[in-house]
Parts: sequence; C-alpha cells; structure tokens
Amino acid sequence: MSYNSMGNRISFNQYRTMDLLFFALILAVCESAVVKAATTFSSQPYVLSTVPVVVCIVYMRWGVYGCLHAVLGGVVGCFVSKGTAAQYGIYCLGNLFSILSLPLLMKVGKDRVRESVSWSLLYAFLVTVLMQIGRGLVATLLGSPLGIVPKFILTDSLSVVFSLVVVWICRRLDGVFEDQKTYLLRINREEGGA
Repeated sequence: MSYNSMGNRISFNQYRTMDLLFFALILAVCESAVVKAATTFSSQPYVLSTVPVVVCIVYMRWGVYGCLHAVLGGVVGCFVSKGTAAQYGIYCLGNLFSILSLPLLMKVGKDRVRESVSWSLLYAFLVTVLMQIGRGLVATLLGSPLGIVPKFILTDSLSVVFSLVVVWICRRLDGVFEDQKTYLLRINREEGGA
C-alpha cells in the first residue's frame, strides 16, 4: 500500500513511522511542559500527565505500538524531573500496564469504541487507571508499601479527567481517534469515488 502525501507516494510503513514519531514529539513536548510546571508549583497535591491520553490515542491508531509511547512518557517525565533510577522503573514499567487495555479494545472493536461516547470514555479511563495502578504495583515491588497504589491513583486523578476530555474531543475529529489502516482505506475509497 502507498498513499499520497503532498504529491509524493509513501508506503504504509513510512506513514506509520511518521505518525508514531509525530505523536512521540507531541508527548515529549507536552509532558516536558507539564512536568516542568509541576516542579515549579510543587506544593500542589495533584499531578497531571499527558502520557495516558497520547498512549490511548496511539493504541487506537496503531495497537501495540502505543507501548513505545508509554515507555517514552515515563522516560520524559523522569528526565525532566531529574528522577531516580527507581522512578524510571516505576514510570516506564508502570505505564506499560496500560497494554492490558488492548484485549478490551480488540474484543469490543476499534470502530465501536470510536463511535460510542461511552466506550471511548471508558477506554480512556481504563488506559489511564491501568497506568496508575501499574506505577503503584511497580513501586510496591521496589519496596514501597502496598498503600502507595491508591495514592498513585488519587494524586493523578486530574490525568483521568484530562484523558476523558481530550478523547471526547479527538473522537469527533475525522481520523484522529481511529485505526489508521481503516482510516486510510476509507479515505482511499472516498477519493476514488469522487
């Protein structure tokens, strides 16, 4: 398969690579800004992360490739906040727990999740909470008490709200919260029929 991009033909693999890099850039810039702001206003009891919503969108677009963004989000957050080795482990490995959302996405179907407000919001919630639970469980494995798990969820509750709002908006934008193979085939059909 190849697709037109400003008069040039690119392969499906090239398109996927560019798209994944684009979302990696969005994640790196946004998460850096959010973490920098959080360190400036460190007295706030809540944190915000853009990682869950970007990972949720990439899972929808490309499936398991979203794991790369989950790990990248952990790396960026820890790097900007000058995290310890343990924090890198907690955030990089913890974020990977979001992969447990993929069986639901596949069972329900990406189209149904995208088209339904309820399923879209449930999926965004699931990805975000799985990351928070994962971070708490990894922290527990590294020696923190089990009670840390709810703390990860409560202090990161703004991320849940942020993910729900952004996914709700993105699902209304053509092709953003959509499997990209399906999207490209649909665009090709529409252009061919025009």
